[in-house]
Amino acid sequence: MSNLDLFLMMDDGRPVPKAPRIGEIRTKVALPPSRLPGLDYALNPYVGCQHDCLYCYAPYVTKRPRTEWKTVLARTDLPQALAKEIRGKKGTIGLGTVTDPYQEAERHLLITRRCLMEIVPHGLSVSVLTKSDLILRDLDLYKELKGEVGITVTSVNDDISRMLEPGAPLPGRRVEALRKMTDEGLNAYALIGPLLPLLTEKDIDQMVETLSSTGIKWVMLDRFRPRPGMFDDIARRKDGAEVAEKLENAHRAEDYHGLESLLRRKFSEKGLRCVNAF
Repeated sequence: MSNLDLFLMMDDGRPVPKAPRIGEIRTKVALPPSRLPGLDYALNPYVGCQHDCLYCYAPYVTKRPRTEWKTVLARTDLPQALAKEIRGKKGTIGLGTVTDPYQEAERHLLITRRCLMEIVPHGLSVSVLTKSDLILRDLDLYKELKGEVGITVTSVNDDISRMLEPGAPLPGRRVEALRKMTDEGLNAYALIGPLLPLLTEKDIDQMVETLSSTGIKWVMLDRFRPRPGMFDDIARRKDGAEVAEKLENAHRAEDYHGLESLLRRKFSEKGLRCVNAF
């Protein structure tokens, strides 16, 4: 795929988004070992994330202040570092284990794409997870790779998404991306994570119907695990106090075991397999 092809793919009737302000950070290790089950290595082209999801655990795990998480640092030298480290390695690379590899910065910098181009000749598997339909830009590379492609869909309700995932593409775009990836024969799945305590049974029914219509064969479930200080951080945001109270009250009242059981039953009725994330 040429640079011209990539440019034309951005022209879908909408204006190309303005390039976000991004800093740079040098890569110390391109492929550190991953602690997540089923993954041998972690590959994260960015530090921070413009999706700005209120429930994101990554700032608390990486010890970066929540107020700075939306300020993105790009590992612009990552493809070159990866080219040196990948030689002789085997196993599965987790792409986007801490931050989204297809956030808006990637549209302009193509670090994720360039990393995939380095991986293809070496035959390692790739497990990628994103909230963005920008992943469709790289379908040509994923069709050459082993592994799985996941898209997070916490709800198909646009209002819930706008409230909790203000910088992420709306659910309809993610669902359409899942449909296109399954049409291309990829091993695509939806991550319902975190399981939001705000979901009503109507929301769940709509999500099950919508996701089952995409052609995916399985979904992954992950519980909502608020970190210490998370609700306070949400409350400090502009207009965040009401959201924090609503989310915390729902979390304290939720029967997550019952919610998981309900989702498993409904997806099973549609012929989809459910697995736990961790």
